[in-house]
Amino acid sequence: MEEIALDRDDITALSSDVRVMILKALDSRPMTVSELADRLGLAKSTVHQHLAVLASADLVAHESARKWRDYTLTKKAARLLHPGGDHRITIILGTSLVAMTAGVLCVTSFLRGFTVQGGSVVREPLLLYAGEALLGVTVALWYLALRCRRGTSPIPA
Repeated sequence: MEEIALDRDDITALSSDVRVMILKALDSRPMTVSELADRLGLAKSTVHQHLAVLASADLVAHESARKWRDYTLTKKAARLLHPGGDHRITIILGTSLVAMTAGVLCVTSFLRGFTVQGGSVVREPLLLYAGEALLGVTVALWYLALRCRRGTSPIPA
């Protein structure tokens, strides 16, 4: 897991409960000063001052539009709010390895078949279906791991 280094500006920015609430609010989606003020029940000027402190610590960034500025979290702030995100990827990839191994074993067992009395080989189609399903789960887990790595995870933290 990647360490997060905090300097004096970061600690100062995180020392206010209001600024931490702003970071948590921005974690769900980008917001304007007005939206944040309404959501937190604060004056717009107060929210603007807190956003300036967070921006100077490189915890929020804004996208300038014509009339409104949408504030978003930086990667640094996202890592502070979700420090264990890399563990999810490790668990997903480990599970996919188990699913892939079981799927390959099922398919090879189907292909080899079972020798019964009399020397004939019987192939159980249920093994093939189970193997294909497990290999499909493996592909789905790889896709999920890729989405987690890019930061667009459908799994809540």
